[in-house]
Amino acid sequence: MTSIKKLIDKQREFDERHAGNLPFYSVINEDNLPELEHLIVCLVGEVGEFSNLVKKVRRGDFPLAVAKQELDEELADVFIYLLKIAGQFGVDLEREYEKKMNKNEQKFKRYER
Repeated sequence: MTSIKKLIDKQREFDERHAGNLPFYSVINEDNLPELEHLIVCLVGEVGEFSNLVKKVRRGDFPLAVAKQELDEELADVFIYLLKIAGQFGVDLEREYEKKMNKNEQKFKRYER
C-alpha cells in the first residue's frame, strides 16, 4: 500500500515538471497566500463537480451505475488537490489524521454501540 507521504511526493514531482499560467508547485508561505487560496478554490470546485453529479443521480437523471466512473474521477480530483495543498502547505496528513482520529475517538465515545 502506498503511503500518503509517497503520494504527496509523487504529486509534487508531477507538478514540478509542468507549468501553466500559475505555478503548479510552490511552497506556501506568508508571501504567496493567494496560491493557497487558489488551491482551495480548485479543491472546492472539484467537490462541487462531484456533488453536482450526485445531485443528478439523486433526482433521477441517470442511475448511479452510469455516473460511477465519473464520480470516481471527480473524487480523485478532490484527492489530488488535497495532496497538493498538504504538500505545498507542509502538512503531514498521516500524522494529522491519526491525531484527529484520536480526538474523535474521545469526542464520540458516547455514541459507540
